[in-house]
Amino acid sequence: MVLNKENTIDKRILRLIDVLIFQNKVNREVDFCREINILPQTVSKIKNGTNHFTVTHIENIVYKYNVNANWIFGTDKKVFNMSGSIEISEV
Repeated sequence: MVLNKENTIDKRILRLIDVLIFQNKVNREVDFCREINILPQTVSKIKNGTNHFTVTHIENIVYKYNVNANWIFGTDKKVFNMSGSIEISEV
């Protein structure tokens, strides 16, 4: 399977869900889905590679959780837009 930019963005956001759960910003994946207005089934399809996060989803994520959009698109290591943010370079 060839890894393209879209798959990398999806993988970063899926990783972000785990980070948000670990940091107790959301309790479960379904809570994340509710917060950004996406169906849990859509996330399952994204995990399977049949769907992708949309620009609207990304915009909601960035505003709701103060996520660094540059990290989502792979141009920065800082996950959040705050001092002391965790850094993740590879997903």
